[in-house]
Amino acid sequence: MNTAVTVQREVAALAIVHHANQYVVTDGYDNRVGISGIVGTSSSQTGLLRVLKLHERYRVPFSLHISGTFLESLAWHSPEFLSEVNRLAGLGLVDLLGGAYAQNMTRFFSPEHNLRQMNEELLLYESLIGWDPKKITTFWPTERLWETEAMAPLLTSCELLNGGYQHVVIDDRLLHSTTGSPSPRQLYDYDHAWNPVNFQMHRIKNGLGLCALPISFGLRRNIPPRTREDLEKTQAQLEWILDISSDYDNQLVAIYADDMEKVAGVGWDARGPLQFEATLRWLSENPFLQPVKLAEWAATHRAGSERQIDTGAYAELVDEFGAGENYESWYYDPRWSLYRNYYAWSEERVRELDSSGADPALMQLAWKTLLATTWQTAWHTPRTGAHGENLSDEGPSAWTRAIASHSRIAAIIAEAAYWMTHKSGRAQADLRDLDSDGEDELVLKNDKLFAVFSPRHGGRLVYLFTVSNPPGRLVIGNPIDDWNLLEDLHAYMDAPPNHPGALADVGYEHDHYTTELRVPYGDTVWARLSNSEKKSTGFGILKNLSLGKGESTIRTEYSLPNSLPRLSTEIGFSPDYQQLLRMGPSAVEECSPAKSIRGWSNEGVTVGARLDGGFAIWDKPRQDRFGHGYLLRVTGFRGFTVWIGAED
Repeated sequence: MNTAVTVQREVAALAIVHHANQYVVTDGYDNRVGISGIVGTSSSQTGLLRVLKLHERYRVPFSLHISGTFLESLAWHSPEFLSEVNRLAGLGLVDLLGGAYAQNMTRFFSPEHNLRQMNEELLLYESLIGWDPKKITTFWPTERLWETEAMAPLLTSCELLNGGYQHVVIDDRLLHSTTGSPSPRQLYDYDHAWNPVNFQMHRIKNGLGLCALPISFGLRRNIPPRTREDLEKTQAQLEWILDISSDYDNQLVAIYADDMEKVAGVGWDARGPLQFEATLRWLSENPFLQPVKLAEWAATHRAGSERQIDTGAYAELVDEFGAGENYESWYYDPRWSLYRNYYAWSEERVRELDSSGADPALMQLAWKTLLATTWQTAWHTPRTGAHGENLSDEGPSAWTRAIASHSRIAAIIAEAAYWMTHKSGRAQADLRDLDSDGEDELVLKNDKLFAVFSPRHGGRLVYLFTVSNPPGRLVIGNPIDDWNLLEDLHAYMDAPPNHPGALADVGYEHDHYTTELRVPYGDTVWARLSNSEKKSTGFGILKNLSLGKGESTIRTEYSLPNSLPRLSTEIGFSPDYQQLLRMGPSAVEECSPAKSIRGWSNEGVTVGARLDGGFAIWDKPRQDRFGHGYLLRVTGFRGFTVWIGAED
């Protein structure tokens, strides 16, 4: 009798990790792809949604890291992406990796700052995706820049909302020492020899229990396959791992990890999704390769040897781009010193006001602003690579300079927080440089409101806070949303118009105003903003501002010059800005109890504007929404009055 013998072939594990990282971006750019193009649609040929669809089509599980700033952009502009992530998680196709909220370069910041970064990210995963922080056990370091001494205590801290991390993703080159000349790391960078060590999980020496999961250089460079040869290289490497897997007790894992935008064809080769699909198709047709979710695999496998992980990052950043193994060539570049100083001043001012007694909620927003404005700290624009520019001076990128410049807005938020606990019983108006930008801001404040105007930039109301009852809230102004290339604080952002503030006079947003404090202190304070641009047709526009004690609205009486029969002005509201960032718009309701009043409410705070008399009408704004805000437009004739206020 013949007996059939079944030979069971080994299975090799492959983990695909996508890193989705953007700032709190919007749409309407004239120099880059906006959030809609980044995400795409269910039917578009490029975009992040396309990648999700491909994974579902071929039933290939994956791991995903989303930066906190990008989570906030997605929740506001493209919540369907987060819904899809949740749906795929329900199908068992995705798990999430943690990271720093704003992808700051961790080794250059204090432990307190970094703990806030990591917890803010975990909080957003929970509030915007409904993901229990305890489920997040694997950490994605910013630009995979690793330093054991600085990062191990942070990642294992019991103060983290997930109780601490167990695994960290690094590049395989970091498994090799930097000691010697040439060092083992230099030799590996030269030949990239296949080595089983690079496909094992390792305990990190002095890592307080953390284990390192190495990214395969070969897979990262050949996925998505730009050529047939790239696909063949990926296939050959995975088949090699398959052949040796049994020799290592099936404890090997091949890890592909890189920017999700690469396989999505966003900012990279637009053929990325089609090329990535070829890889997924091949994987789905090969039963001896087992795609796994990385954290799930790590939880059920054991680490190999303990290894010392010397400081470093991925090869291109270190050498080709010129940041160095420790990133110090970029962070300590003299061209970045101004922006380091901006941040240092801002954090010191926030700490100073906080220590003097301030509203905790607004101080939390001040800190969140500090966190956000460290995004991609000191990033430089190289001349090569997917995001390089041939004519770059290889200095700090314009967009990161703009973001870092706005760290100083945290000081304004802290000033409002301080006023809330030290306010007087009367109203006040004063001119003061709150943010150390060399220009005085006009501040109107009482026991209900703290308002900041920028005379230099259109006489606009750039920030408005409620300070009557805790928690304090920001209701006009959206400082964490993207500033594109705009470094100047309070300047009107034209493309896209993402930071309107209020009283943004259409066509005159950049005009300079002079300020007159007519009654600076008392039961009612008065101030006048006068358009002083002599070459502008808006020359002579007057905004007469008043605020009384106990009042929750600011009265703005417009007076137009004879040459200007009508004027439109726009008013942007962000009802409880911090709540909008952390929870999205789900709780916001339009609130218009009368024809003369329009506004919005959100979790206990209501903001709005009221027209006084028959000399103004509601008009159609240039856009209904902007980054975490809602827009109104008023058109008035000759003289008209607008009331702007908030109540909690």
